[in-house]
Amino acid sequence: MAPGVPGIPVKLDSPRELNHKPSKEALVKFSKPRRYNDIEKFDQFERFDKIDNSPEKSEKVEFLREFSNKYGYNGKIDSILENEYPHLKDTTYLDHTGATIYPKSAIDSFADDLRNNCFGNPHSKNSSSQLSTERVDRVRARVLSHFNASPNDYQVVFTQNATAAIKMVGEIFPWTYGKSSFRYMRENHNSIVGLRRFAEENNSPDVKVVTAKDLESMFNAYSEHRNVNLPPETNNSIVYGLFAYPAQCNFSGKKFPLSWVKKIKSFDTDNSKILILLDTAAYVSCSPLSLADKDDSPDFLAISFYKMFGFPTGLGALIVKNELSSILKKRYFGGGTIRAVAYDRSWQMFRKDLSARFEDGTINFLNIIALEHSFNAMEKIYGNPFFIKEHLTTLSTFLHRKLSSLRHLNGNPLCVLYSDNDYSDSSLQGPIFNFNLKRADGSWIGYREVEAAANERGINLRVGAFCNPGSLAKWLKFTPDQVMAGFLEGKECDDDIDVFKGRIVGSVRVSLGAMTTIDDVLKLLAFLREYIDNSTSATPLQHKSSSRVLSKHSSHLSQKVEMSITHPNMMVEKMTYSRDLLPKQLE
Repeated sequence: MAPGVPGIPVKLDSPRELNHKPSKEALVKFSKPRRYNDIEKFDQFERFDKIDNSPEKSEKVEFLREFSNKYGYNGKIDSILENEYPHLKDTTYLDHTGATIYPKSAIDSFADDLRNNCFGNPHSKNSSSQLSTERVDRVRARVLSHFNASPNDYQVVFTQNATAAIKMVGEIFPWTYGKSSFRYMRENHNSIVGLRRFAEENNSPDVKVVTAKDLESMFNAYSEHRNVNLPPETNNSIVYGLFAYPAQCNFSGKKFPLSWVKKIKSFDTDNSKILILLDTAAYVSCSPLSLADKDDSPDFLAISFYKMFGFPTGLGALIVKNELSSILKKRYFGGGTIRAVAYDRSWQMFRKDLSARFEDGTINFLNIIALEHSFNAMEKIYGNPFFIKEHLTTLSTFLHRKLSSLRHLNGNPLCVLYSDNDYSDSSLQGPIFNFNLKRADGSWIGYREVEAAANERGINLRVGAFCNPGSLAKWLKFTPDQVMAGFLEGKECDDDIDVFKGRIVGSVRVSLGAMTTIDDVLKLLAFLREYIDNSTSATPLQHKSSSRVLSKHSSHLSQKVEMSITHPNMMVEKMTYSRDLLPKQLE
């Protein structure tokens, strides 16, 4: 019997063991349920013995009965954790959308590579530089291969992160002053929203936020707008517009159709074309994405590698269509991006290759080399990304069902979930859970309180607004006018104010990753159940008192908050923290 899911036999010749791209026949063969033989035998396993009371034990049995055929990488999940993630031993890590966790083998392999090779600055012809150049080129090809992109169609431009990749699009985009449009989805990350600054600088007549329901009317609006009131001299030139959207919302986990690319491009004319930027930062860590069909694929793809692999950090990429080479603008230049330059006049000739033209200065060549080790480790551990997706779908389906069922004794729900998708359909929903907690009387439990209590129990999750103001407006009904008014009264991003004028202004986000286990999910559920009020009254569980003190060493006020959290059948816990207050918050 192999380690992992107890009672599930593992065949050593399974396609998951031997090849990360199994044949169709192998997928069919191994899609059949592999049921455990004896529920009672679970008790002999150490990890399962740690959960020896209901409902956790019965819930694990319930989960395995339903999902054991797709959960856990054919029974290898426990051995994966033991061998590759010893640094997670005392941590329940549930912030994989923020950054996933790196495997031990990737770090060890990279360290060996550094010890055994001398890598120099690639901008030279000496042997150490040539070695770096060779390895960097190999990684570029590996990135394209991962996304089924042909080097004849796409190039990889390395950046600092996904945000830098998105910013680069704004800098190199062929804006036509007073004519180019920019539209973006409401549920975009701030990194996309920030592109409107480039559109505004180019006096764009059409900068607009759209929702999924707006798209059809948006297509019609573009169709009408592109051919009216154009001066005769511009009819022979092309005006480019930009449309940007996320493959997956980092707030709610909602996935947006990749088929939108083809639909939007169907409205192109001889005089006007829309280029598509797809933000994949929250998507590609848990879902495969293919650029094999160039005509139906986005023009720009923004990637964050630490969100995919956990390591290296400080490295992202912009994947760009080669056919755009002649229209993309190069403004600032530096490092090895030029073929020739005159120092005393405005004359320079840029390199033709997109990556060489837009990677100013020395690239982060050691981290790029490290990326190859991360690719190798993840493929060796998990095989095809398909298996990561099916593993996460089992956990997401189960967790969504349980979160939706958590209720106080009076029947009021504990969790307010910010998603309207079916978590069992991974084409619509990623493994992100965004929610807030309510007391039995309906009052909010501040997300900062939840975060502090989770930390005490070794549970890592994330709270706030997640740099996604459109989702904040959609789900929490916090309008732009209220955001601006709140700022004037002292409410800012990433402060410690979670309930502002009686309104919850952020939320709790739990996101699952490739190495998340059912034990992680059960620990989260056990923690959340501590907030359930099993008393017959609906008296609010108000657990905090505060005193305000003036700091002797600063000119601002701080608030000392003492929280006494009392849960049914639990002892009283006391936590104390301080937060800064502006004068208007004391009025």
